[in-house]
Amino acid sequence: MNCSAELQRKNYSATILNQAMDDDAGSWWWWTNVIGTLSFGIIGIIGNIICFLVVCHFALPQHSFVEYLRSLAIFDFLSLLFECIQSLHDLFYYLFSINLLNFRSSIVCKLYEYLNHVIILLSCWTIVSLTFDRLILVCDPWAKRWPNLSRRICNSKCAKKIIFLLIILSLLINIPHLLYQEWICRKPGYQHSAAFIGNLNLNETKSNHISKRLLCQCRTSPYLSHLTLLFYIKWKIYIFHLFCYTLIPAIILIATILKLVHSRRQIVGQKNEHLRSKLTRTLTLVSIMFLILYFPHAIVQTLSILIFPSYHKRCDIRSLIIIRILKRLSELMNITALGINFFIYILGVNHYRSAAIKMLGLHNFNLFLPYLTVEHRNSIASTLIHSNKYNRTNIQMNNSTIQLLTIKNNENLNQISKSSLENTNLSK
Repeated sequence: MNCSAELQRKNYSATILNQAMDDDAGSWWWWTNVIGTLSFGIIGIIGNIICFLVVCHFALPQHSFVEYLRSLAIFDFLSLLFECIQSLHDLFYYLFSINLLNFRSSIVCKLYEYLNHVIILLSCWTIVSLTFDRLILVCDPWAKRWPNLSRRICNSKCAKKIIFLLIILSLLINIPHLLYQEWICRKPGYQHSAAFIGNLNLNETKSNHISKRLLCQCRTSPYLSHLTLLFYIKWKIYIFHLFCYTLIPAIILIATILKLVHSRRQIVGQKNEHLRSKLTRTLTLVSIMFLILYFPHAIVQTLSILIFPSYHKRCDIRSLIIIRILKRLSELMNITALGINFFIYILGVNHYRSAAIKMLGLHNFNLFLPYLTVEHRNSIASTLIHSNKYNRTNIQMNNSTIQLLTIKNNENLNQISKSSLENTNLSK
């Protein structure tokens, strides 16, 4: 259906049409997304770096959740880095017409998009694996059929194998992003977007002047055959976004969280149960916050892919604008989900909070001393005692060496005086 007549009848401005079908830069939801992404992204990048260092230096390596937390910190860090780079690119292009992501090569842009989608999928499925690991370890739902299942699965070696398998699967699933995209440049404006068909003449003023600069980015290749293009669209809508990115991880997370919450009271009489239950509550909270903040973006992304191709059936500009707004706001929620994990399980568990304070050197301030665990207080006290003893021994050694030097100097002076007296006597 040609929407030109419908758009001419409703008399939409070029600004609204550009925001709906081409580029929404400059709108309030665009500014909210860019400023929020840069703010939460930088905080999340710093938080994930601290979390990775804390887990590597102070956590027990034999536990499975340690491997998941390390991997999650790496994947979240990379995801936030990609998002911050994209936001900086959008901001610089809007303000200064500088294209930070000017790849000028299809190979480079393919690799960039491919790695970006691989990391996004890995962040999602690492949270799923971590939550499922907690379910097996805490609830042990298959204990009657497989008594030693929790010991076989919930260990460091098995966690490494699962993470490696997730990386391989994510690399394989995202291969179409590597094959069917190209570096394409086109003129800016809604007239040249894929969503617009037809000719529309609007009596626009100079304020709606369209720049002569070309918009270049990775897009679906125009040289694909009809069957290949249909396959790529179906794969992107259903396999990647709907199943791998939204439905399957959401169903697993919801079922696992409900089982964890329902079965929490059944665990009694085990060693270090207080620490284990607190850690489980914290990691369950991480999964809940991820579910609340992360999956709205996946749902909106899927809806946008479904609605944009069918736009020509109804010619509804409002639906495109609403999808744009929801997409920008849900992206901001996604950034929050990737950056908030550090604050939840570092501030929620005393051991990790104390380890972070010690690693950052904040234990030198009296304000942070009450938040240290007894173990870290004792280690700090022992290091202070050893350092004081070392300083005392050094002082004693220095004093003894000084005394020896003075004695030697006195002996040398006596010898010099004696020799001088003998010389005077001989001269007489």
